[in-house]
Amino acid sequence: MALSELLGTTFECRCGRTHHVPIRELVYTHDALDSLGDVLERCLGDARSRHAAVVADARTWEICGERAQEALQKAGLRTSRVVVADRGARSPMCDDGTCRTLIEQLRPVQPDLVVAAGSGVVNDLSKWASFELKIPYVVVATAASMNGYSSANVAPTVAGVKMLIEAKPPLAVIAEPTVIERAPRQMTTAGFGDTIAKHQSNGDWIMNSLLLGEYHCAFCAGIVSEIEPLYLDHPERIGRGEPEAVRGLFEALFWTGTAMTLVGSSTPASGGEHLLSHTLDMMAESRGETHDLHGRQVGVGTLLSAALFERVLAMENPDTGTFPPVVEEGVWGASSVASAVREQYEAKRPKLELLRERIRRKDLWDQVRTRVAAEVKPPETIRDWLTRAGGATCAADVGCSRQRIRSAILHMHEIRKRPTIIDVAWLTGVLPGALDDILDQWL
Repeated sequence: MALSELLGTTFECRCGRTHHVPIRELVYTHDALDSLGDVLERCLGDARSRHAAVVADARTWEICGERAQEALQKAGLRTSRVVVADRGARSPMCDDGTCRTLIEQLRPVQPDLVVAAGSGVVNDLSKWASFELKIPYVVVATAASMNGYSSANVAPTVAGVKMLIEAKPPLAVIAEPTVIERAPRQMTTAGFGDTIAKHQSNGDWIMNSLLLGEYHCAFCAGIVSEIEPLYLDHPERIGRGEPEAVRGLFEALFWTGTAMTLVGSSTPASGGEHLLSHTLDMMAESRGETHDLHGRQVGVGTLLSAALFERVLAMENPDTGTFPPVVEEGVWGASSVASAVREQYEAKRPKLELLRERIRRKDLWDQVRTRVAAEVKPPETIRDWLTRAGGATCAADVGCSRQRIRSAILHMHEIRKRPTIIDVAWLTGVLPGALDDILDQWL
């Protein structure tokens, strides 16, 4: 069955679960915006009775927000324009305060549909606000920059801490090739970094399945396997913005996001490599500093993850030591943030104890080494992909000094309660022992 045939269906998976795909349409055509009314008609029935709020920021309103509003009006819908404000000289961020403001803007308008016109922040804010207001949303994408378009999750900053909040995915994802191809090249290479992370995140998933008994779905883990050659066989085509490669990347981002929706968590596409990006974001925000695009930082995190997997999996009989140090409040800039981080880390401790015990079982560890090594990519491959695509490959590329990225790596394991290769690297002594060697060689 073609992936497109899964949209809007419920099916039995060989993993033993029943998966439901709530997203009904993916439209990637040159006239996608012109068909917006028809898409809504198919998804919602009599769409003409609807009142749609078009949500964008100042840039994405110019790119396609205004056109989306015109298409909705032409289809007979009432519309309202809602622009998410910049933060002074900086673009908006997806945090609890901005979402509250967006909801306050939407409530008086009383829409029964939200149309997000944008990418990461605009999409996440629209998803979150529409979920809180209990109304559906669709998204008109403006860049192949991240895999959150089709996921049910929102990744906001709440009280200074990067969180993962469950919401609902859009009814439809709509994009025009010319818009996606003309997006800033850094946004496209950010999407590339986000996509190649799935090899390492699946390594984490397999490892946790074997060592902790965590559920694993091979279908969701490999959902984009058939699409991968479009952008991985010749990554330089991403850097050049070639239509076929960009389309392959956009579809891969869509389907990895869908895999997260099917599983009900970010596990299929987000592992230890993503923690580096989240940690850099948190540290920057706490200090009032800027940070790079999420996917560019994830690309660097993927290179780090690959280097850690390489060293950990080379160990035949790892000697598991003590847990990493307790959370240092000064690292996180505010006591409230440190407290929230500490809560996540403390919730993980029982799993770390179990990991330490099971890694010592030679038969089980041999299974982990064999299965995980067949999935994860070596650091040489990751760096080659990123270099050829024009992505970020080292700390300097994402605006980080050695000291800053070193601090982030030493503390990134603290922010999530789900174990990853980062925790296993600590338990086996790769961290902090080999950190400076890894920084010298890869980052």
